[in-house]
Amino acid sequence: MDITTNIIVTLVSSLISGIVAVSISIVYYRHYEKRRTKIDTLKRFFANRYDLKGDEFSRAINEIFVIFHDSEEVLSALRAFHQRIIDKQNSEDELLSLHKAMCNAVNIGFDKFNDSFFLRPFNTRPDSRDQPIECGEHTKRRL
Repeated sequence: MDITTNIIVTLVSSLISGIVAVSISIVYYRHYEKRRTKIDTLKRFFANRYDLKGDEFSRAINEIFVIFHDSEEVLSALRAFHQRIIDKQNSEDELLSLHKAMCNAVNIGFDKFNDSFFLRPFNTRPDSRDQPIECGEHTKRRL
């Protein structure tokens, strides 16, 4: 082979490897961004589940159909929950299914938690300022 052929082969192989590397990076970045967006929505959904009638929970649940548009399991659970809300029926089972479907969609395991963990969120705020707060063996009153 002459020197011109060697240069051409080197340039072509460099160009091909660069294109492959950029393509892989783009595919990875799109996947990463899609997953990150889903996890952000899931975090807001879980973080605001203590107030199912609140604005933040409403915002999170209303973006689910856009963010999880590619997950039939999530969309099906969302439709079932939505129907129960419209019909003013008990929707605990459908809300639980929605929680689990969203976790499945982003590969977050939930097997270590029972159903009440999803349906009974943490909320340490007392209902009123005079209500006692349990602190181990001691009971304190809010000031």
